[in-house]
Amino acid sequence: MNRRLAAAAIAAALIVTACGSDDEPAADQPESGDVVDEPTDTTPDTTGDTDDDATAGAGIVVPGDPATGKPEIQLPADEPTELIVTVLEEGDGDVIEAGDSITVDYVGVLTADGTQFDASYDYGQPATFAIGVGQVIDGWDQGLVGQREGSTIQLDIPSDLAYGDDGYADVIPGGAALTFVIEIHEPAPPPTLAPQADAADCPAVDGSSDQQQQFDEYPPTCIDTSKTYTAEIVTNKGTLVVELDDEAAPLTVNNFVTLARYHYFDDTNCHRIIPGFMAQCGDPTATGTGDPGYSFADELPASSDVYTAGTVAMANSGPDTNGSQFFIITGDATFLPPSYSVFGRVIEGMDDTLPALDAAGNPDDNGVPPLEEVVIESVTITER
Repeated sequence: MNRRLAAAAIAAALIVTACGSDDEPAADQPESGDVVDEPTDTTPDTTGDTDDDATAGAGIVVPGDPATGKPEIQLPADEPTELIVTVLEEGDGDVIEAGDSITVDYVGVLTADGTQFDASYDYGQPATFAIGVGQVIDGWDQGLVGQREGSTIQLDIPSDLAYGDDGYADVIPGGAALTFVIEIHEPAPPPTLAPQADAADCPAVDGSSDQQQQFDEYPPTCIDTSKTYTAEIVTNKGTLVVELDDEAAPLTVNNFVTLARYHYFDDTNCHRIIPGFMAQCGDPTATGTGDPGYSFADELPASSDVYTAGTVAMANSGPDTNGSQFFIITGDATFLPPSYSVFGRVIEGMDDTLPALDAAGNPDDNGVPPLEEVVIESVTITER
């Protein structure tokens, strides 16, 4: 299984970049945190030692909700000092590997007393994200890699594999152990996309090529680096003009120009918008997992200072996993690590269209879906 998330998660915020709800959650107030460059294949201890002096839920059963499908949770008698992984129901799907995109429903509570702080079931939408690459808390990365799709897993996570002594805002106290029940869904059949193009061909400069949304490999060089390029992005919220920087990011600009001239982005939704942060677009499936069929190398900035309002950068699921998804920064995002290739800047539409995109965002659920539909109607490339 090698389904990569072409970037549902730009920055780790609360539980997962995808914990849908009041976290996918508080990605509305994202934190940069530590970035894990290499996924871990460590298999967690499924029993773990406990501390006799630790306090916990003393076997409390947190009731579920049959109306939403939320499962009940049996809390451990003692707070875990190591990660405890319990397979409540084993699925028969593929084994999950680090870097895979997975879709889950989950409920999370404080181990000490069963207080719920998040549940995708309450919002009617599962969460999709890449696992094992540092986009979620360590307890999730370590506990879900190696499980099978279709399984239901309970994770009892010690504080040091969750939010440590700092906790998170007023939602998770410092030093808190967390308990999750997570239902890992088997993937749905992929949506039908526009026909595949010959990767050896560059699209017509005049925009007359047919729409293509799947390719065998990264395209040939289709831009002239002696010229300058702009992209007019027409949305249902207004128009943005983006100056593309092929000097700083020639691979990324070549990719964007080629896809745009193949009408790859036409009539696609921006599937994730977090107010005051960014609008994420470029996935024709609007699932957060779509890509053009290939990935290509990073072209990273020297520092995070470039992540300011109007900057356009590639979303990714880890090093060198760029595809088609990109994000337009609508606020100050200098908290991000310099791990996202910057390839353009908005030069028209900053005062009207960019605020309109931002206003359509969802302050909860990690921005998925936006509260108002945002559609890219067309992207037109101008070279001169």
